[in-house]
Amino acid sequence: MPLKPKPEHDDLMTIEEFLAFTEDRPDEERWELIEGVPVMSLSPTDVHQLIVGNVIVLLGQHALEKNAAWLVMPGTGTRVPASSRSLPQPDVFVKERAATGTPVSDEAVVIVEVMSRSNTAADRTWRRRVYASVPNCQHYVTISTKAVEVTVHDRARRWRGRAVATLSGTIELPAIDVRIPLAAIYRATPLAEVA
Repeated sequence: MPLKPKPEHDDLMTIEEFLAFTEDRPDEERWELIEGVPVMSLSPTDVHQLIVGNVIVLLGQHALEKNAAWLVMPGTGTRVPASSRSLPQPDVFVKERAATGTPVSDEAVVIVEVMSRSNTAADRTWRRRVYASVPNCQHYVTISTKAVEVTVHDRARRWRGRAVATLSGTIELPAIDVRIPLAAIYRATPLAEVA
């Protein structure tokens, strides 16, 4: 597959231009701004969506039980100081402040990405770097859809990843005082039956 020529600096979008562009797009389209280039995400698989739903439900139940001050939601456009012309949209987003009604935030405490077909090694490295630049972000979590594997990157560990690859395992998110079993993350997916 031939590489696309890199856009000239003048052709790169700002976040404001990107938001104006996406305002006229159909609601079912999911766009991200990556280094000044608008990128439409592939349609997610049912396994991807089940995992996203499981994580939101698990975190939401914990927030209700503990009367937590933080909110969990599907990801919104996230300002990343490491790249002023980028507005990635994680799958799940935990923030400490009330909802604002805007499509952009820089208040993430936890960012979760469920890996899809479009997440190359370079993309994963880029996301780890830019999410680490979000001031409040304490944990960046990646979840595989191809195998049972969840990796937690923590600010306290200088963003080194801790991978858990068994359904009997648990991940810990100390910034929000949460432990999540992998069996619950992968519930109802084909990976839930992996021995």
